[in-house]
Amino acid sequence: MDKDSITPPVIAGLIVGIGLVVSFALQFGPAATYPPSKSINNVVITLERTVCFGSCPDYSLIVYGNGTLIYEGRNFVEVIGRQSSNISQEHVQELVRAFYVKGYFTLQDEYSAPVTDLPTTTTSISIDGRYKQVINYYGAPEQLIELENMIDDIAESERWVGQ
Repeated sequence: MDKDSITPPVIAGLIVGIGLVVSFALQFGPAATYPPSKSINNVVITLERTVCFGSCPDYSLIVYGNGTLIYEGRNFVEVIGRQSSNISQEHVQELVRAFYVKGYFTLQDEYSAPVTDLPTTTTSISIDGRYKQVINYYGAPEQLIELENMIDDIAESERWVGQ
């Protein structure tokens, strides 16, 4: 594009385009709130870790939008059975935000490889009629592993899992 082809309509188009990018960044960037507070109660987030050939902890967590937390310990954990607790809605909001910031909805549905005896971690989120589940057996990107660990951290699952 030479200087003669930059006309007022082209400049106006560039300004509109830049405005749209800035607007998108403000609405969907890391500082944005996900989801809008009116729909936080409909959120359901899950994390499940399964056994491996050794003694990998086998348990599941369900986090509801109202802050209800359900733990189910199965094998190689300190607490076997069902436990319930609560987390703040701010923590729920923090988890939801992380799902968006880490690009959860753009991840593959499954990460796997032809290897045996590893634990599997499955996460999911249901929000505003949208559902996504990701199975992590082997080779997942770092942002997924960070999200899995964040769910454990916010749920304080170590109180039941041990280690």
